[in-house]
Amino acid sequence: MMLCLMVIISMASFTLAVPKEKLVVKRTVSGGSEKGDPHMTTFDGRRYSFQGQCWYTFFKDCSAHPDFEVISKFGPRDDIKNKTRTVSFKVTVGDQYVIVNGRDVATGSKNNGHVYSPFIHVQENNDLITLAFTSKYTTFTLEWTPRKHMLKASFSGTDYNGKLCGLMGNADGDTRNDLQTPDGFEVKDVTAFGESWKVKGEVCD
Repeated sequence: MMLCLMVIISMASFTLAVPKEKLVVKRTVSGGSEKGDPHMTTFDGRRYSFQGQCWYTFFKDCSAHPDFEVISKFGPRDDIKNKTRTVSFKVTVGDQYVIVNGRDVATGSKNNGHVYSPFIHVQENNDLITLAFTSKYTTFTLEWTPRKHMLKASFSGTDYNGKLCGLMGNADGDTRNDLQTPDGFEVKDVTAFGESWKVKGEVCD
């Protein structure tokens, strides 16, 4: 598969919670991915294509003091002009981080570089690298297939429904409001949306 970015929605399951007078449906599992040149699918299932070339916020906790952040880097393809693909990504939870670049995995801490009790669990199996972390009562999983340049993300839990932001949308169950910029404005132009999530301070090759 060529280098690209795309989000592929995975299976979702639902649980029913009945608080007092009304019935609320809560999604417990949601997934998305990036792949292609680059094709995206948000957590809520909205599909779009975005040809960025830099580091972008894949998804993060959108509170004032984020618990975690996942950013991904899009780089140019060698085989097709003016097309990009996912080449690496970085997961930060608290002061710990994991950087995956192709098949290379590096872990560290913002404080001293040493990680004694990792928040982010890494598993490498042939052509699949899996990262998982838990925040509050929600577990996030990222699956990276370097040969296909495909990054899949999913989460199990309801703590962050409607509280995420980035290229994967807000995960509130509504595809219509997924294209929101960091300031909360909804836009229709995909390029404007994607570029609004470019990570400041990161070097763009």
